[in-house]
Amino acid sequence: MFKNTIRCVITAVGLVLLCALPAAANTLRLSVTASCGCEYSVTVSGFGVPNSSVTITYSFNEIVNGISYPVSGQIVTNTDAAGNYGPLTVSGKVLPGGCAGSVVEFSPIEAVAVSGADRDEFNFPGPVTMDCTTPPPPPGKPFDIGPSSMEGHLLIRPGDFISGGYSFKFVSGSHPPEAVTVTSSLTLPFKCPQGGGPGGDIVINLGTQTINVPANNTDWQPTGDANSVLSWAGVGVAPDGCSGQVMDNSKGAIFNATVSQSPDTGQLLNWRFKYRDPNAKGKGNVNCLDTSDPRRAKADVCGASWSQTVRDP
Repeated sequence: MFKNTIRCVITAVGLVLLCALPAAANTLRLSVTASCGCEYSVTVSGFGVPNSSVTITYSFNEIVNGISYPVSGQIVTNTDAAGNYGPLTVSGKVLPGGCAGSVVEFSPIEAVAVSGADRDEFNFPGPVTMDCTTPPPPPGKPFDIGPSSMEGHLLIRPGDFISGGYSFKFVSGSHPPEAVTVTSSLTLPFKCPQGGGPGGDIVINLGTQTINVPANNTDWQPTGDANSVLSWAGVGVAPDGCSGQVMDNSKGAIFNATVSQSPDTGQLLNWRFKYRDPNAKGKGNVNCLDTSDPRRAKADVCGASWSQTVRDP
């Protein structure tokens, strides 16, 4: 007696072999493309249970300067009467690890497709490696401040919110109304004293903003109040740079900026910056730009000290 997973019957007429095959499982085609603008898009298509919802879950790692940043997402769509769906593209997704100035690598992609009672796992190649080491610089004058260690010796944990901000003021009060555009970032070097890696740099992208300064104004912009939310320009999340162990930041932070003025009258500016990891200070994992969190308004949580003042070149 034979056991078969496929049942077959031979008919008496024409000796035709009829087989009842198991229902077809999910099929999936998935690709991810990425850009040095630190965005990616996902395209999916495939086959599932006809006239049903299909859920595709994917995950991969973005690898920047040897540090892995997990990326994951989910796409929900529907199959037609024949069981087909796509191609469907979701774009504008943000890569978490930053891209500018780095070679960005990617791990293979793991994906799961679920339609009806069918659940199937798939693997796909990751996006191609990107060389983002020479992006076009923003217009204006570049300069740095630091390393400055106003926050002291920090033990940074994966997932910590790290906020950065700056303020500036005109040296002379004899300037017209000016629009000052600032593109900036914050770099925190770290070591791995408990093992888990060689160390590296945490880079927080503070973005680009334009601040309009009235004529003859020499006040600190956008604010001189270190406890104001306006004093913070951006926030990032600390990666897992030491394989689950703390990242030791003893050298402080470096502020990198490129500045332009409109109109360009050649007026000089004084600059200072600050940074804060409330969790490393024992104040909880607080995003200093999140105005819905009442803790961010407390001076001992997000009221970080300013660096030395530096005049731009």
